[in-house]
Amino acid sequence: MAKYIVFFILLIPVLSLAQESPFKPLNAGTYHVNYQSLDSQANAIVMEEYGKSRIEVIEADRGVRLIHDYHVRIKIINQEGFGKANFTLPLYKIGDSFEYIQDLNGLTYNLENGKLVTKELTKKQIFNEKYSERVQLSKFTFPDIKEGSVIELHYRLISPDLFNYRQWQFQDDIPKLHSQYIAEIPGNYTYNVTLVGPYKLTDQKSKLLKECFLFNGMRTDCSQLTYVLKDIPAFVEEDYMLAPKNYLSAIQFELVSFQDGRGGNYKYTKEWKDVDRELLTDKEFGGQLKKTNEFKDILPTLIKPEDTQLAKAKAVYNYVKNQLKWNNMYGFYSRAGVEESLKSRAGSIGDINLTLATGLLAAGIETYPVLLSTRQNGLPNSLHPVISDFNYVIALAIIDGKQYLLDASEKYLPFGELPLRAINHNGRVVYSKKSSDWLPMVNTTVSKTINAFNGELNLDGNLTGQLNFEYAGLDALNKRNEIKKYASEEEYLEFLQERMTNMTINKMELINVDDLDKLLSVKLEITYNLFSDSIGNSKEINLNPLFVNRTTKNPFNLDERNYPVDLGSQKEESHIVIIKMPKEYSLKEKPKDASMALPEKAARYVYQSSFTANVLSVKQNIYLNKNIYNVDEYFHLKEFFSRIIQQQKLEFSFTKNNE
Repeated sequence: MAKYIVFFILLIPVLSLAQESPFKPLNAGTYHVNYQSLDSQANAIVMEEYGKSRIEVIEADRGVRLIHDYHVRIKIINQEGFGKANFTLPLYKIGDSFEYIQDLNGLTYNLENGKLVTKELTKKQIFNEKYSERVQLSKFTFPDIKEGSVIELHYRLISPDLFNYRQWQFQDDIPKLHSQYIAEIPGNYTYNVTLVGPYKLTDQKSKLLKECFLFNGMRTDCSQLTYVLKDIPAFVEEDYMLAPKNYLSAIQFELVSFQDGRGGNYKYTKEWKDVDRELLTDKEFGGQLKKTNEFKDILPTLIKPEDTQLAKAKAVYNYVKNQLKWNNMYGFYSRAGVEESLKSRAGSIGDINLTLATGLLAAGIETYPVLLSTRQNGLPNSLHPVISDFNYVIALAIIDGKQYLLDASEKYLPFGELPLRAINHNGRVVYSKKSSDWLPMVNTTVSKTINAFNGELNLDGNLTGQLNFEYAGLDALNKRNEIKKYASEEEYLEFLQERMTNMTINKMELINVDDLDKLLSVKLEITYNLFSDSIGNSKEINLNPLFVNRTTKNPFNLDERNYPVDLGSQKEESHIVIIKMPKEYSLKEKPKDASMALPEKAARYVYQSSFTANVLSVKQNIYLNKNIYNVDEYFHLKEFFSRIIQQQKLEFSFTKNNE
């Protein structure tokens, strides 16, 4: 593979009059674009997109800067595509200075009475916003947007971040007819260049530019790399996926080394043993793990000498989890430190879970920190250590030969389970200054929801009885967090009553909300208006007993999905319904029992029913027996849910007995 260099910064469209536009002039003849064959359902489409990145010495900045020019022309097809006229440009603080836009210019084109009318984006329409200490935003909306408008945008971004060159993202959430990127890389920079995503390049070229870069009084040749991709489908997000950037077709650049022209050669691609040593000698990471003294007075109140190792670990885990409240800040370094976090009873992910690891070590538990990248942060580089890929840390405790992954940032998370955000393929466990390894991030507890009803159907058309829900795994965590959002059980009952239309909740009981080792139960006594009128005079009634939490929409609808289905854990969903029918009615017809399974028992579905002594019993079970389903299994999973939905639509038919 060619050795060059570049990195990722958020890519957003904007224009500059100082730049030479790569577009041919737009006129009434070229205003229309044929997009139907690519995506007949598109609300907007990129007609053309060009980018160019290079490194230059900027005298005004007294330094070397990355110059990135971006040009885009977008066709707004209908009102649903109007959002593509709204832009947000993030500018990041690198070291002591922010990235900045040198020029910004945009035009809106509309065809009126056969003539092309233009409207210019003005400075008054650009708004600046401080998003955080390290991020500023420029926001603007193109003027005079109508169905059929074409917008054209150019920008030049100046960045001090040479380590992070520019990733070029070919794919977006709207289709593109043409996308072209040029990277001009001086010979003293070495990068690994990788094409990611499912689509192959339409064209690729390389060219030598003689003496294109002046640095330290020496001129260096550059490699000009051109990448072209045409007719790019829109990327469609679907349920149960990791961060979209893991799957978008893009060109990525990884910095390997830099030569300063004076004989110095700086290597940026490190080995893991180098990173392990740096982490464990860093006072905000490994240094915190040495502060076991902070638990000297705490441990005697939590554990007894005769306690098992597992009991000790659970006691420390529960203490940290209940004492420290997460401030919603990520990071694997400790911001405040173990001592201050214990005093303030709050902290970032790094504060909380490094405090947890330190407490476990103080209790004599074999424990190691584990670096993670959250689901929405993207997958970390698996070939080379890129420390900036990680934004999270948890603890690995090894007790009696068994591994436990621990995250104390969620109050209602049981010992040994992880929140969904932390389930992102592999984490990196740091064993010592010379040793680390990848470790799968998985939850062994199945996410389970049981829906159960036991009651009777009255002649007034109402179902009355006991409606119970039970939850385990991630489903229990989500439900406990939902319950605890409300100040009291009464407020939560009001929430349920508003959500469950046609149902009156006469009584509610919550069981094991705080006992995380047991199934969470929500028990309701209900009256459900199944039929709007009395059924006493009806000769025939049709009944679907799955009246709560029925699957009505297939979560998988793409013709082709080029990324895996990642559930975060195995899943189970059950319905158990027992209904005593009015004695005046007999069963006329019922759905056939059904059973189906995917290859190798990757998923299974069972539907069974019976009618005995005027009691209707229905049982349905859905088992998703894998955390992750690969691309080749997608069609089977899609068809699996399609058949479940059809089965759940079926009704039982009852006829009135002859009087």
